[in-house]
Amino acid sequence: MPEIPALRLLTLFLAAVAGALTDSASGQVSFAFVDSLQSMGDDYSAGVALGDLDGDGDQDAWVANYLGPNDVWINDGLGIFTDSGQTLGTSNSYAVALGDVDGDGDLDSWVANYQGPDRVWINDGDGGFSNSGQTLGGKDLSTAVALGDLDADGDLDAWVANGFGQPDAVWLNDGAGNFTNSGQTLGSSFSYSVALGDLDADGDLDAWVANRDEGNTVWINDGDAGFDDSGQRLGFRASFSVALGDLDADGDLDAWVANYAGDPDLVWVNDGEGAFTDSGQRLGDDYGTSVALGDFDEDGDLDAWVANYLEPNAVWINDGSGSFLDSGRALGDERSFSVALGDLDEDGDLDAWVANDDEPNAVWTNIAQGACCIEGLCVQLQADFCENVGGTYLGGECLEVACPDPEATGACCVGSGCDQLTRAVCDRLGGTWLEEGSCDDCPITCEVDINGDGMVDAADLGLLLGAWGACL
Repeated sequence: MPEIPALRLLTLFLAAVAGALTDSASGQVSFAFVDSLQSMGDDYSAGVALGDLDGDGDQDAWVANYLGPNDVWINDGLGIFTDSGQTLGTSNSYAVALGDVDGDGDLDSWVANYQGPDRVWINDGDGGFSNSGQTLGGKDLSTAVALGDLDADGDLDAWVANGFGQPDAVWLNDGAGNFTNSGQTLGSSFSYSVALGDLDADGDLDAWVANRDEGNTVWINDGDAGFDDSGQRLGFRASFSVALGDLDADGDLDAWVANYAGDPDLVWVNDGEGAFTDSGQRLGDDYGTSVALGDFDEDGDLDAWVANYLEPNAVWINDGSGSFLDSGRALGDERSFSVALGDLDEDGDLDAWVANDDEPNAVWTNIAQGACCIEGLCVQLQADFCENVGGTYLGGECLEVACPDPEATGACCVGSGCDQLTRAVCDRLGGTWLEEGSCDDCPITCEVDINGDGMVDAADLGLLLGAWGACL
């Protein structure tokens, strides 16, 4: 009897896909990003932040544009985005941060504007935004903003990074979303980015500021939003972005700094008390404009997505000790200014929204995760796809797991066809399973029983008439 090759073809296909997805500098990468092919806007986008803006449980996007109004994009829950149609501001917006600044339970927005006042936009709870009317900073040259409770009073304050030697500013929240300048003069560098975190392990939020062509600076919080310069000058390069995270798994916050103008990115290691040392790694030589940290391969450590302006975006994989390997992925060829990470399609892994300059924004979907055992063969697949093809999802990487021996197979007689399959697969196909049998043991059907149902009837005649004519 003829064999049914479908399952074998599927297995071979999955093996080939797994090889493509796991080919990398490290030999094994249990993730892959694909362009969702959405074309979102055609503006001069400089920043993006993700959050649940309309209260439906998925991640939406606020995009800051520097030549045109800001945009809010609404997620349908599957990672497909629709423009909300709102026209939000007319300033040169360089960055945006989301947070509940007025304490009403939804996400509001602080937009950092260049050569104009920053603005706070208040959410109505359904993703509709209105200008709070505050003029924050006059004609400041704002390039970045980060929100956090800087004075430990339970609400979100703001650190704004400014360019061209203008001091950075700290704005304090009254709890209702009204902000007052703290009056501090914080540096005189060309600041491009700021990240907040407890760098010296004293329970309050400190600040790392990335400066262009000057040393990066670390500012230490006294607990009441008073900041002192730590005196560190970290890397004299064209720094455009910084992200904080525990990169070496020692319990404190380290820093990845994305550098522009062909300078390599740097990783700075924290001693636990807020003093940083160059890790010695020189990561790429691109025009890095933004970096975001997240666990792409679900191995428990933080990897890095770097948005580049004149080169494809890059993904760097952490070995768990803070040493990074290039994944070999070349993601897009746009002029990228910013990246934000989130589970956009609600499948349990991190996807990426990339804001591009004078080109549509892009969403990159993470499509592969974890070891999946299919009849003794291990491939890297998402959990839901693994289950859909009859596999067993184990997670982790194939090099680190052992798939159990496949179930016993027997002859599966399906109509006039046969193959060696497991009992479960044969049952799903509606066949008759013969344990330890061969296809020669399948019952012989009539030659004219075209559909193999054991009867010669009108159904067979219909199939014959439908195929009447010359064989092509």
